[in-house]
Amino acid sequence: MTTTLDRQWVANHLALLQHAPGRKVREVIGVLLADTVAIASHARLGQVGGTRVDRAMVSPQADGCAVWGADFRVGPADAAFLNGCAAEALDFQEVLINPRNNGHAAVVIVPALLALAEQRGISGERLLRALWVAFAANIRLAEALGRGHRAGKAGFRTTSVVAPVAAALGVAALVSDDVELALNTVAICASSLSAGLLSSLSPQVGSYSLDKDFAVGFAARHPVQALQLAQAGADGPRQPLTGEHGWLASFGLGTEQPQRLLGNPLEADLGSYEIKPYPACFGCQSAITAALRLVERVPLERIDSVRIEVNQGSASSLSTRSITNSLAARFSLPYAVSSAMVRHRSGLGDFEGPALADPAVQEFMRRVDLRASVELTAKQQATGGFPAIVRVFSDGTEIDVQMCEGPQDGLDAAARQALFSAKVGALCSAPMAERLLALAREPERVAALLFQSP
Repeated sequence: MTTTLDRQWVANHLALLQHAPGRKVREVIGVLLADTVAIASHARLGQVGGTRVDRAMVSPQADGCAVWGADFRVGPADAAFLNGCAAEALDFQEVLINPRNNGHAAVVIVPALLALAEQRGISGERLLRALWVAFAANIRLAEALGRGHRAGKAGFRTTSVVAPVAAALGVAALVSDDVELALNTVAICASSLSAGLLSSLSPQVGSYSLDKDFAVGFAARHPVQALQLAQAGADGPRQPLTGEHGWLASFGLGTEQPQRLLGNPLEADLGSYEIKPYPACFGCQSAITAALRLVERVPLERIDSVRIEVNQGSASSLSTRSITNSLAARFSLPYAVSSAMVRHRSGLGDFEGPALADPAVQEFMRRVDLRASVELTAKQQATGGFPAIVRVFSDGTEIDVQMCEGPQDGLDAAARQALFSAKVGALCSAPMAERLLALAREPERVAALLFQSP
């Protein structure tokens, strides 16, 4: 049998099943599990975003899988769909920081693998290693693809294009070591993607609509169904990723680098998945931190104007000042920074309901100037991060400035852990938060801690 690059990528990642995850891998996966479930549970309980209507797509099943934050159960594919929608709804999810690509992975991988694991009765070390396979594979896929799928006039959602393929490999790894089954699962998934579009997030279009959440729900359901079909005997193209008209050629749009698929999975840095401290687009995070640090030093009444400097992409895509709903607020640098400076905080309630029309925040937004920086654009391209500079002025004179490389810039490990614990505590009831923080410490206990309705 000819060993294609695609088959080698599958085999290389399945080889992780033979390795014990190290301490760092366990820590990252534990945090990603807890973070995703906490966000989804809060969104479901509060009926945020797509969770208001997504139940129309499913039918309850008494012996089904848990829907986080709900009191009913559904089949595994439907659980992946509902939990994926909910995990996306707050825009509070992790993001991959990589020079070649960004995007979210846990919102797809965690709902898909946990739903299937619950249905099949798989937990412990096997589930942990399958999650490792999926998160490592997502990094290599993102690096191989590049950013062409969302450059220029193209607007495919990275989360809907990359993460389902990684999750397909993960669900196959969950149930079997078989390379052929995994390749067929990946092939079916990659060749029949429901790739979401970014059109609703365009400031020019301004719809900020629920399809953003549905796209992630469909992306989480798709790999579960791909595995079901593969196990029933279905196959797919032998080179679904690198072949003619394949995944890379179709979505790379000239930026693809297929050989990056063969990067050693053991060297994939799971620490490049960054947890958000604020419920807003990741392009807003560093600027929010900078704004909060500035108002600790400068009284608000002294500030006549504010200048936010970010990379070119963020300056364009996060420029809206028409805050018509929560999603628009989460994707607005002028709103996110103004809200942080006026309120001296940036929490869940600041992006919901009456807070959006707060006259003090709306007035302060008129003082905010948003600019693209050549230097920060180059830095973003070199590191994959989203640095920001916020400058404040009085009578036309700059009186202070704050730069942040990332939202947790300057925090040590203990401070980051405290920030994460506070995030989970804000999202969940005290008993649920305790369970999830235990899960973050011991991810192999996922069955005991999660396979029941929260």
